Amino acid sequence: MASRSIFSRKKDLIYLVFFLTHLPVMLAFDLTSYYPTSLKPSWMTEIRTWYHLTYGDRFFSAEPPPWFPLFILLELVLHIPLTLYLISALLHDAPRTPLALLVFGLETSVTTATCLAEMLSWGELSSAQRGVQGLGGMYGGYLAVGLFMTVDAYARLDQILAREKGLEPVTKKDL
Repeated sequence: MASRSIFSRKKDLIYLVFFLTHLPVMLAFDLTSYYPTSLKPSWMTEIRTWYHLTYGDRFFSAEPPPWFPLFILLELVLHIPLTLYLISALLHDAPRTPLALLVFGLETSVTTATCLAEMLSWGELSSAQRGVQGLGGMYGGYLAVGLFMTVDAYARLDQILAREKGLEPVTKKDL
């Protein structure tokens, strides 16, 4: 069976654009603490410094919360491989795409919700830094993508299982 064009699968096209932008952000910003200083371009440090000073994001300060490095490690060992896989899987309409989207979406939702809850407890943030045009918008938007991806992937898998097992799906056909 020939795969359907990515342009005929609107949600998958949106996911592809997300992953194509997510990859360079991880490599040039989130994961730079893993780079040896001698190999890290100065602009990577400068942009993180500017970001921290502008938005007040403690996660990218010299002393993030003790649990946050674990989330960065998850980006390295889970997000990078899944992102690379999903870019290819989405382009080729691979049958295991919904499973990978479910894992990515669920993990992203849980970790981002944790970061959002933590960020909302920081008393020193201005309303602009906390709001939709600041960290609230960045973390809130990322949480929305993760939750949407999780629900969409679950619905896709539910449809497959219902078809295979002769069950009534619990989700609508066109979610």
